[in-house]
Amino acid sequence: MMRLYADLKNRLLGRLTCAETLVLLQQYLDGELSAEDAKAVALHLDHCTMCDEESAIYREIKISIAKASGTADQSIIKRLEAFGERVGNGEIVD
Repeated sequence: MMRLYADLKNRLLGRLTCAETLVLLQQYLDGELSAEDAKAVALHLDHCTMCDEESAIYREIKISIAKASGTADQSIIKRLEAFGERVGNGEIVD
């Protein structure tokens, strides 16, 4: 119920919803979004503790992977991106 309220509030304020943000999160963290999309994701993260925490987890995972192997394994990154998309599509619900 809380997420529904938050998404409605974000939509009314012209911000991305949590689902939209999570779909874009990996690309945002990799610096692959347009300036406009990156700004929209950053704005959402500034106002949504839950998505900001998810972002922090993704960052930590990427740092850990990079430290462990020197470079991040692309298959793991693809799996993380797929997971983010499934969350964003509502396939995985908290």
